[in-house]
Amino acid sequence: MEIWSELSTMNLNNSQNDAILNCISAMLSNSSSSLSLIWGPPGTGKTKTITVLLWLMRKLKHGTLTCAPTNLAVKQVASCFLRLSKENPLDTSCLGDVLLFGNKHRMCVEDDLKEIYLHDRVRKLLVCFAPLTGWRHCLSSMYDFLENGYSQYLRYSEEQKEENKPSFLHYTRKKLDVIYPELRRCFKQLLFHVPKSCILEVNYNNIISLLELLEDFNTLQRKTTRVEIKEVFLYKDVPRKSSMGILPKTVITIGKTRIKCLELLKMLLSCLKLPITSSKRTIREFCMESASIIFCTVSSSSKVTSNKKLELLVVDEAAQLKECETLIPLRLPALKHAILIGDECQLPATVVSKVCKDALFGRSLFARLSSLGHEKYLLNMQYRMHPSISIFPNSSFYGGQLLDAPSVMQKEHQKKYLPGSMFGTYSFFNIEDTCSKTMKKVTVGVICPYSAQVLAIQEKLRKIKFGPLSVKISSVDGFQGGEEDIIILSTVRSNSDGVVGFVSDRQRTNVALTRARHCLWILGNTATL
Repeated sequence: MEIWSELSTMNLNNSQNDAILNCISAMLSNSSSSLSLIWGPPGTGKTKTITVLLWLMRKLKHGTLTCAPTNLAVKQVASCFLRLSKENPLDTSCLGDVLLFGNKHRMCVEDDLKEIYLHDRVRKLLVCFAPLTGWRHCLSSMYDFLENGYSQYLRYSEEQKEENKPSFLHYTRKKLDVIYPELRRCFKQLLFHVPKSCILEVNYNNIISLLELLEDFNTLQRKTTRVEIKEVFLYKDVPRKSSMGILPKTVITIGKTRIKCLELLKMLLSCLKLPITSSKRTIREFCMESASIIFCTVSSSSKVTSNKKLELLVVDEAAQLKECETLIPLRLPALKHAILIGDECQLPATVVSKVCKDALFGRSLFARLSSLGHEKYLLNMQYRMHPSISIFPNSSFYGGQLLDAPSVMQKEHQKKYLPGSMFGTYSFFNIEDTCSKTMKKVTVGVICPYSAQVLAIQEKLRKIKFGPLSVKISSVDGFQGGEEDIIILSTVRSNSDGVVGFVSDRQRTNVALTRARHCLWILGNTATL
């Protein structure tokens, strides 16, 4: 019931809710193992379904490994998950349990994703774990200062010439200006980049309390006089004689704050068990072992074998993976459950060898289980394509099971980018017969089946300034998983024999015809096609 109440706030459709609930139900009702398939045709909100599922897994404290075929696909899912987490009331002041890792150059991590990217996390924790600058050094320095501040001052004064001796008030303020910012900076990083499970709840709460008390102490001590600050550091929370007679309330308040800080510092020095090291490798291993929500490619998932928290595997674009590739994360010893998400009607894994193709080497585990009759949860509402664009793929590849979302049926989704009836929502240009005024940003995708044609068009358009237009030219494979406002599809082949090349591949054709949001313009030879 709690899961349903959380789901009801996520604005999902019925098929998305059902897929998530069925997958979670399979996990919770089967303690040994479970394997679920989610079938996500183009534009049906597959990524949103995944991110909501992962958000719930984090809330339920289920360790989850999320994989995809490429660094780019992994980055996209991780980015959507991070955005969803920040938009919803889960605690995002600590993201130490969430980790993204992959090829630094191919992933090109930027902006908020750096908060969970392994390379950046190791760099930040390197300072926090270092023996001479890290968390333990900060705690010890602060404890020694608050406990023995006055005696430290006396020793310091003895070493100074008479004319250079600072007052105790000046000494404490200068000392605190160094120690306090270092401690605050270090523990802010720790609270954000280290999982609560490693810090432990009691220590986590004590750190929060300590930072608040130190902030109060730092503020209050700046309002004290020379005489008062000495009494603050000599304050023992028991009645005693003082040079000031009856201690002012400000001295008592600051003195008690100092004692509470000392108590928390002592507890943390005794109970907090975090690494103390300058080894990047050790810190990297700590991050990998302690995270409970991990994003990576299937090929690099073998690096998380030491993590014992990961009980659920989620594979995005599962129909694009060879079966042997999916086996890499499935071999992780801690896993109990798996959810494969994909669409076997789109492009499979690339296999060049004909012998391997004939041996079904490129077949995915998703496709094999589907062919064996394994139950699939269909996401049946598409949010991308204008109905004029979706009608043919829906009837030809999905048996008419897909519904057009209300948003794509509204008048606003029908765009007119060029004048003339030939540039409608769905147009075909017969190349046998024929060899923007808006300032709003429009994305255009040009899909070509052959790399030579892609390069030729890119070269032709290289010097053209498109203004508000954003133009991407790529092969069909390069557009899988993507979408644009306008898609211009070139079918290329023109002959009397009806040889159509890539169009004969139903999966590749499906991908090509389902990338457009508002307009799909096709160029081809009607006789050949």
